[in-house]
Amino acid sequence: MSVIPQFSLGTLDQPLKSYTEGRGVFRSAGPVSDAFILCRAKVSVLNGPVGSGKTTASIKRGLLAAVMMPPMRDGVRRYRLSIWRATYDQLWKTTIKSWVKILNHDKGIGKFTGSSPRSALHQIAFEDQWGRVEFEADFRAFGVDADPDDLGGYECTDAYLNEIDQNRPDLLTNLMGRIGRYPSREEINIGDDVIYGRIFGDMNAPSPDNWAYKAFFEGQNPSYKLFRQPGGLHKDAENIQALSRSYYREMIEANQHKPYWVRIKIHNIPGYNRENDIVYPEYQDDTMYAEQALDVMKSLPVVVGIDAGMTPAAAFTQNPPDGQFRILDEIVFERGDESMLAAAINQKMSSPRFQGCEFYFVIDPSAQAGEDLPLGSYRSRLSKAIGHKVHLAPIDNNALTRIDALRQPMLKVVTGGQPGLVLDPACLALRRGFNATYHYHLTKGTNDRSSVVKTPDSHIMEAAQYAALMNGTSAARQREKARKEAIRRKREAAAGETKRYNPLARKRR
Repeated sequence: MSVIPQFSLGTLDQPLKSYTEGRGVFRSAGPVSDAFILCRAKVSVLNGPVGSGKTTASIKRGLLAAVMMPPMRDGVRRYRLSIWRATYDQLWKTTIKSWVKILNHDKGIGKFTGSSPRSALHQIAFEDQWGRVEFEADFRAFGVDADPDDLGGYECTDAYLNEIDQNRPDLLTNLMGRIGRYPSREEINIGDDVIYGRIFGDMNAPSPDNWAYKAFFEGQNPSYKLFRQPGGLHKDAENIQALSRSYYREMIEANQHKPYWVRIKIHNIPGYNRENDIVYPEYQDDTMYAEQALDVMKSLPVVVGIDAGMTPAAAFTQNPPDGQFRILDEIVFERGDESMLAAAINQKMSSPRFQGCEFYFVIDPSAQAGEDLPLGSYRSRLSKAIGHKVHLAPIDNNALTRIDALRQPMLKVVTGGQPGLVLDPACLALRRGFNATYHYHLTKGTNDRSSVVKTPDSHIMEAAQYAALMNGTSAARQREKARKEAIRRKREAAAGETKRYNPLARKRR
């Protein structure tokens, strides 16, 4: 049952009501969509698969905001929604096309003016039990050549960025000073404590290096609110009443040759919408990425995998007895040396989260180079700086072995139906890597997957692989102190059971 106020069905003027009511346009698409419509955050975004009702939700939100506006001195509530795309071609071929399917001026819903490739205006007036509402939808584009100064003097109530990830980030920044300026407060017949003026948007799953991914998925701005709908085949998928499950199944079948497209558009998993052959298609962001910080198990050692070199990285992991691989934290440098890495590791070890933990460090085999030189190797210098022995990974730096070590946990289901790999929210670079930035280099016309493209996120991915190589070993399952104590007890027990032979104690004849 919808939680959206009943104004949407019962109080709009007759042309709008009769056109939308019969088509079920204002029926609830689902709880995530409804929560987005009711959200009062300054900036919010609805993310979902194709066909999940995102555009309809944004229209509902605009209409609800118009109804909730305080009246002006003449008793009329006036609301101007500024709607943006990156180009006028996109605006007319997608945004306006979707808009008029719901609020069609040809069916008597308001007055529409404008033509491609220019701006457009849709004016709708309706009555409810509190009086008259005048709603304006102002369609505009802000392309690569646009100047933010062009927005000077522009006034609107709210702004809607359709496909927000395709818009420029500076559009959102500059619109912050344009919203909430229409109508002016001196024209409103209510106190100064009334707050209005918000920016909202929608998008499919973005690419991991897109500004919107960083702003909303990684939470670079904690005041931004993300509403994420389930994938199209998820049991809680939204807008299914309008589409049916077969809609998504047919789309998957028709796009089997484009798994990356299915991943993004149907399953709503961030990734690159191009022919990238990602290394870990088994990674499922909706189940393997934890929404809250993972607990650190003080009874287990923390295995820290390290990738050396000029772009060092470290992954902090734990491997409980049930076989789950838990990635707790990460250290990533765009440029650095072992002293910078050591300082960052020492800071992590002394943090409240890791206090009382025992650590086991493992590094790529190339870090032992130069151990016979006066300055020592990368590994020896790092060991000295952190005060812990740094072990070499138990392989000859074989990429396929490393890659498979991290893949194996993703193929498991552990206690309570939990995924075999789980990623802490602090691991932003690893999340990007799993979702798509860590991918194979493909030679066109071949199926060669022998090498992985070097990206800023590949180093932390390799660090996690070195840690994963220790899964199931005593180093990952038992603290060093406990291991030494167990060995001591075993030796004492053996000594007590079997007395050692003393040749001097022989009986003489």
